[in-house]
Amino acid sequence: YGMSTGKPALVRMLADVEQIIRGVGQPPEQLVLFGRSLGSIYAIHAAYRFPNIAGLIIESGIASPLKRLLSRIKPEEIGVSKDHLRVAIAKHINHKKKLSSYKGPLLIMHTQEDALLGVSHAQRLHEWAPGPKTLKIFEHGDHNSILFLNFHEYFEIVRNFLSNL
Repeated sequence: YGMSTGKPALVRMLADVEQIIRGVGQPPEQLVLFGRSLGSIYAIHAAYRFPNIAGLIIESGIASPLKRLLSRIKPEEIGVSKDHLRVAIAKHINHKKKLSSYKGPLLIMHTQEDALLGVSHAQRLHEWAPGPKTLKIFEHGDHNSILFLNFHEYFEIVRNFLSNL
């Protein structure tokens, strides 16, 4: 992402999660994972693969990857049918299934005015997780200004989350 080399492949990148977690060199129970926007797909997957992580933070996360993908691309553009894409997403990026198996601490932050990913994404992610969880919906900002416009409160919430682990 950004200045990375190679070509991103949504599902293939899921395999990188395990290598990254193991490559950190710390036990998973000492790690707090953070996923923002598209990164939420991989943070949620990591929590699913390593359910004993210390905590999970999702900012402006995606609850419905298929719907979001279909708003950006046509399946034909990537050489698949809509049904094929639907099956692949259900098999590999089922956030409801993945979060329902994660029982650790979860912090979800989102803005009320996120036009890219409506607040219902945060509400569904929160609903699906059975463990101790916090949902913070900020009144100010949008998808890309959540941190900037809520700086002090944002970091106070993160600080409280981390201190309670």
